[in-house]
Order: sequence, then C-alpha cells, then structure tokens
Amino acid sequence: MTPSMNAPQDITHAFRDAARGLDFYWPGTSISEVCERFGFAPHEVAKMASNENAYGSSPQAIAAAREALDHAALYPSAKYDYAGLKRALAGYAGVPAEMVVPGPGSESVARYITHLFVSPGDEVVTGAQSYDGHRWVSQLMGGVVREVPLVDYRYDLEALLAALNDRTRIVWLCNPINPTGTILTRAQARRIVEAVPPTVAVVFDQAYREYVDAPEYGDGLELLLAGHRNVVVLRTLSKVFGLAAVRLGYGIADPAIGTIIDSTCEPFHLSGPACAAGVAAVTRDLEWAAEKRDAIVAERRRLERELAGLGLGVVPSQGNFILFDAGADSVRLYEGLLSRGIILRLGSIWTYDTHLRVTVGTPAQNDRLIAALAAELRAK
Repeated sequence: MTPSMNAPQDITHAFRDAARGLDFYWPGTSISEVCERFGFAPHEVAKMASNENAYGSSPQAIAAAREALDHAALYPSAKYDYAGLKRALAGYAGVPAEMVVPGPGSESVARYITHLFVSPGDEVVTGAQSYDGHRWVSQLMGGVVREVPLVDYRYDLEALLAALNDRTRIVWLCNPINPTGTILTRAQARRIVEAVPPTVAVVFDQAYREYVDAPEYGDGLELLLAGHRNVVVLRTLSKVFGLAAVRLGYGIADPAIGTIIDSTCEPFHLSGPACAAGVAAVTRDLEWAAEKRDAIVAERRRLERELAGLGLGVVPSQGNFILFDAGADSVRLYEGLLSRGIILRLGSIWTYDTHLRVTVGTPAQNDRLIAALAAELRAK
C-alpha cells in the first residue's frame, strides 16, 4: 500500500536504537573556523589540537601515493596491494604477516573488532577519560559501555577489573592514554591480561607507541606474542609518519582474528594510494620518522618545562601531546589563544573541565604558544 503523501512520515523511527543514540565525536575547532572568526590566513594559524605530526608527512609515502594515483581508475588488488602492505607492516612491527590487519585508520580496525565480539546488550569496559572512538564503535553495535574513571590521570586497575562480568566482550586500553599521555607499565598490562578471561578481547590502542621512551612501558604486543591470543594491538601511520589524511592504521592480532576480519570488512576498503604510501613509509622512510620522533620527544620535554614554569599543572606525557591544568579560566584561555591563531583542545570533553590539551609542535610553534600563554595569563 502506498503511504499517503499527506500523512506525517519520519524515517528516523526506522533507525536502529544503537545508531540513534550514538554520541557525536567532536573533532575540535578547525583552521577554517579560526580564519573565519578572526580574519587569519590559513598559514597564520597554528593547529595544536589534534595530535598530528607537526613536521608534516613522510616524503617517501607522499611520493608513492602520488605515483599510485596514476592507476586510480583500477581497484586495488588484494593479492598485491593488500598483501604487500601486510608484509611491509609486519616487517616494521616484527610479526608474521598473517597477524596484521590493516584498515582505513585504526578506528576502522576497532570497528571491525566490535563486529566480531559485540552483540546488542553485550558489554565493554573502558576508561571514562579516554579516547572516544572506542565508546562510539561499541555503541554502534548496541554494546553497553562501562566507563571506569581514571585516578590521577591513570587507569584504576582494580576498578577496571571489578567492572568485568559475564557479559563483557572487550576491554579497551589506550597506551599511552589519550588525552592524559600516561601509560600502563609492563607489570600493569600483564596484570590486566592475566586477570581477564581468555574469551574477552583485550585491545591495546597504541596509536602513540613510537613516542614512548619510558623503559617500563607495557607493550601489548609482547603479551600477544607470549601466547595471550585474546590480545589485540592497534597502531596507526597517522602520527609518527604524518599520514592522518591518508587514513591508514592496522591491528596486530591472532591470525584467526585477522582471517575473519578479512572476510567481513568491505571489499576494497583500502585505497591503492594508501597502500603505496604505507609500504613506502615503513620500508623507505624509517630514518625520517625516527628523526621527527626524536625532535618531537625533545620538544615535549621542553614544553612540559615551559608550561610548568608558567604555573600550569602539567601531566607528564608519553605521547606527542600534553594535558595541562589551566585552572578555572581554561575556557577564557582557550578563546584567548584562538584569537591569537593558536588552536588547542578543551579538556572538558573528557570531564577535565579546567584543562587544555596541546599537541607538541615545532620549536617555532611551541615558542609562539608559550609567549601567547604568558601574555594571556598576565592579562587575566
């Protein structure tokens, strides 16, 4: 029967409940917004909000992607493009190729994992002040998200384990944690994995792994290779290789997980240029990446000292970002920096209402930020 054109129709009533109730991911203030509000040209704005690589992209990766665009009329090949990318990532990570699960951003690999483990009503456990994407992909599958508040900017291990029950399917762990920059130590990571039932996936999101210099860091990959087949590690080429716009991340998991993900993700889910960029980055530009990583780590240490010198409460970080407590005037400080062409991230989206998060920039960007902060703090 054809519905009457005069009858009120609302297609949203046909949506799945899980899709209707999703939390919106706010990506933060963009360069174009700041230009429109304050009259800056794009090159005058320092975006220090999204944890991108301040030094740009792997040159070899960009050259390879441009060359691959000559074949843009053709679909990428699972046998050559995808298999070649898996081999390259496996060589970089030091694992067999059958353990590598590439995707268009590590967020997509996280979503594939929920497709395997989460049915409506199942539960996942995560940190309350942690990366929003894990919550989002779990909610999309109808999962119930149990959020455990961080304590002193770190995971509360005992509370995390107490949140587990017979409906738990995934434990999400950022290491380092975004936005705090703190880490799980080797002993803490082992404690969690050994306490979780082997039928529950323990996912270590290690997007910032390359920036870690703490010797006690708990790498989930060590636990996976030690025989904990329920451990999954997420990594990305968005950060240290500067390929955020290319959209390329990967998981490292038991081959059984990789095999079923390969059979359930959409065909041609990775573009040919992304595959070419990824191979070039991890096989031909390791020296470039190491140089830029070392520069960012050095600037992270300097920026921590400078922020503390301004009287701001600094959370020591192992990422390419720093969370700091700006006090009750954090929103005013954020807006003041915007008016000076500097974009930071408000901590309120993680319930850190008096905090701001800054991406570590180049020396010139960091100098500009410190001068602007000093001026804004004097003006309050």
